[in-house]
Amino acid sequence: MAEPIVIDGQRAWLKQYGDNSRALALGALNLLAQRFQLAPLRPPPHHCGDAARDIEARRIAELRAQQVNVPQVIGSGRAALLLSDNGRSLATCLREADDGVRDALVRAALEAIARGHAQGAYFGQPLPRNMTYDGQSIGFIDFEEDPLEVMDLAQAQARDWLMFGYGVAKYYGHRPSVLQALMSEALVSECVPVLEQAHAVTGRLQPMARFLRLGRMAQALAHSILVIHAATTFGVLAVALLCMDWFADGHLDLLDLFV
Repeated sequence: MAEPIVIDGQRAWLKQYGDNSRALALGALNLLAQRFQLAPLRPPPHHCGDAARDIEARRIAELRAQQVNVPQVIGSGRAALLLSDNGRSLATCLREADDGVRDALVRAALEAIARGHAQGAYFGQPLPRNMTYDGQSIGFIDFEEDPLEVMDLAQAQARDWLMFGYGVAKYYGHRPSVLQALMSEALVSECVPVLEQAHAVTGRLQPMARFLRLGRMAQALAHSILVIHAATTFGVLAVALLCMDWFADGHLDLLDLFV
């Protein structure tokens, strides 16, 4: 939970790390990812309290050293960090934008991810709600989980592309070819091991693509699958639907379709 505060006329964020446990849901998702050999989609442990605070502080320091635009840690307390503001939510900017501005924002976000990867960075959950825009630069937030606890760097970077593609697909339901072109352009600079990891995930899930036509969340994933498939010559899918649905908001919305 993060709330805005003002210090010396400057906006900052007080982020508090509660004790909400997701062990059961994360355990189920981990079993699915292992069963279908989808290493980049394994959920990292969800830490709470001081442990989550320490992980986020460490990850921010690592990313700043890799020249990634992330908040500064202004202060810390019991299960809490005080963070600088680094812009508006990218999700809000995308919702408010027309097609031309949206394309420019997505291109900038893709370039920021690729640039970070070139420096050895990984982001974990680069969904638009975990990214920012200050009018000039794309930024990243929300690092209390560390994917490297359960996967290697190439898998974590492949996960970044899958997460971002899923996160922006809903804005391109009527223009999937445009998003495909944007992602293809960004993926040209990606290293072979990362593309191989994306290949492994999408190749295993592609046969289930024809079933992904249920509801808004499924349609968004279907769009992202088609886009990433075309952009990388691979395809994405179904257990990923559960995994990405969970990562989007901490709730398995797709279950609502059947209950």
